[in-house]
Amino acid sequence: MKTQHLRTRLTGLAVLTLALLTPAMALAHGKDGVHVMGTVKEVKQNALVLETSDKKQQEVMTDPNTRYEKSGVAVTVSDVKPGERVVVHGMKMNNGQVHAQLVKFGKPPANGTAKPQGGTEPAPTPPAQGKGHEHSGH
Repeated sequence: MKTQHLRTRLTGLAVLTLALLTPAMALAHGKDGVHVMGTVKEVKQNALVLETSDKKQQEVMTDPNTRYEKSGVAVTVSDVKPGERVVVHGMKMNNGQVHAQLVKFGKPPANGTAKPQGGTEPAPTPPAQGKGHEHSGH
């Protein structure tokens, strides 16, 4: 009898824990996190204008906290030029605009040999991009 009662309580506790953790995991991943891929058409103050693969123009908002990586190395917005193919990791805002948190461009580093700006240690190899890829830190 005690075993049955204990099993019932543990099952209830497991269900409650899962119910409480599921929304937290979704928020940690960033339910509004988006990726935009395209070719830079224009670099504006506080925005990048991209042409997506379906030939539509999309403006992506930037700010001083937006990070930029070229071939796995930290760079600045001044390194982004029209014609560059970029992947923007960002957040979709309530007004529908995308706010860029990270802009990646350039060829991936060969064998993880890229060095961070001002450093001597190799940069970590970025995860493979594609359908079903995982990402973190949004």
